[in-house]
Parts: sequence; structure tokens; C-alpha cells
Amino acid sequence: MPQIPSIQYWNMTGRADTSERGMHSAEPHFRGIFDENGRLMVAMTHNTDFADGWEREGESREFFERFSLTKSYPFGVNLVLYALSH
Repeated sequence: MPQIPSIQYWNMTGRADTSERGMHSAEPHFRGIFDENGRLMVAMTHNTDFADGWEREGESREFFERFSLTKSYPFGVNLVLYALSH
């Protein structure tokens, strides 16, 4: 799973780093809560900011091209398609 920084942190570090707490947050995680039939009901991410990839496309073209087009949007589309088909 890709690690996407918040746009503020990415700008603050000179657009070089994605882990906001160094080695303590270097690994992104995805967790889900499933119902009794195995259907995904809740999706949670930790140490990654997918929402900024969806919300901030108008603020920085570089952030949009690096994180939104190649990471945030595909992850979100895959998640929705999985939820609708399982």
C-alpha cells in the first residue's frame, strides 16, 4: 500500500519525504472491519493520507501527479469496486 503524506508535511519537507514521523511511521497500514458474511464494512488506513490525494488536487500540480493520479485515485476506485462486488 502506498504511503501518501499530507500536503502540508510534503511541502514543509521540500517535497522530499512521505513519512511524517520518520522510522516510526514509515510503514503504512490498512485495516478493515468485516460483517458476519465477510463483507467489508469499514476501511481504515494508518500512516498514509489518502484523503489528501482526493481533496488537494487543485493546490499543487506536482502533488496531484505524484500521489493522486498514481496512488490515491486507484486505491479509492479499487476499494469501492471491491465493496460493491463482495
